[in-house]
Amino acid sequence: MRSAIATAVLLVLLAVCISAGIWQLGRAGEKYDLRAAFAAGSLVMVLKEPVADADAQEYRFRMIELSGSYDPHHQILLDNIIAGGRNGYQVLTPFNTGSQTVIVNRGWLAADADRTILPVIDIDNNPRTITARINRLPVPGIRLDAAAADSDWPKRLLYPTRDQIVAALGTQVPDYQLLLATDQADGFLRDWKAVEVGPKKHYGYAFQWFSFAILALIFYVILNVRWNKQHKESLLVKKPNE
Repeated sequence: MRSAIATAVLLVLLAVCISAGIWQLGRAGEKYDLRAAFAAGSLVMVLKEPVADADAQEYRFRMIELSGSYDPHHQILLDNIIAGGRNGYQVLTPFNTGSQTVIVNRGWLAADADRTILPVIDIDNNPRTITARINRLPVPGIRLDAAAADSDWPKRLLYPTRDQIVAALGTQVPDYQLLLATDQADGFLRDWKAVEVGPKKHYGYAFQWFSFAILALIFYVILNVRWNKQHKESLLVKKPNE
């Protein structure tokens, strides 16, 4: 009876551990693909106009060059962004191309210990040409109910959706952001990466899950050997009394 229960438990553990390990391997492959797409985005022809939302995934990480002007009066501070172990903001600034407004991420700034003190993010609205990289809007691991935004500008928002940005700005914007290139002026700390967690970490997780599966199998074999030995010994003890 106990051997049957142990077998059932083993099968469940093996299914969970192996499935988790395979999933982690898949995630590692996805991260490699994203890194390759990020690198390739700098090698192909630079886009000269915003892309449609439907094409944003296809053109993710592509470089784009736009002419227009920033809107210095309606900027968004993307709150609770960690860089170098410090909490801070990414600065999202509307950029008007004449035909469309897009959101430019100008980089990261540290937050003051006093939350009432906001960083200086002033910028002029003079005409200029910028180079940036298309990427999706930042998303959290788990999206919670949105907190109320500051009533004044700049507004502090926690991982806003495109609809929340549109509601704040009062104008339509694409469902993606533009990461201002590191050689461009009027930016802050910009260490853009395809992914924050590299594929090696997922390989490590996969190794752990497969190790758990192997350990479960080893314990199962050891327990069964012990149970079989105890069963045989009990039979030997009973025989002289028969």
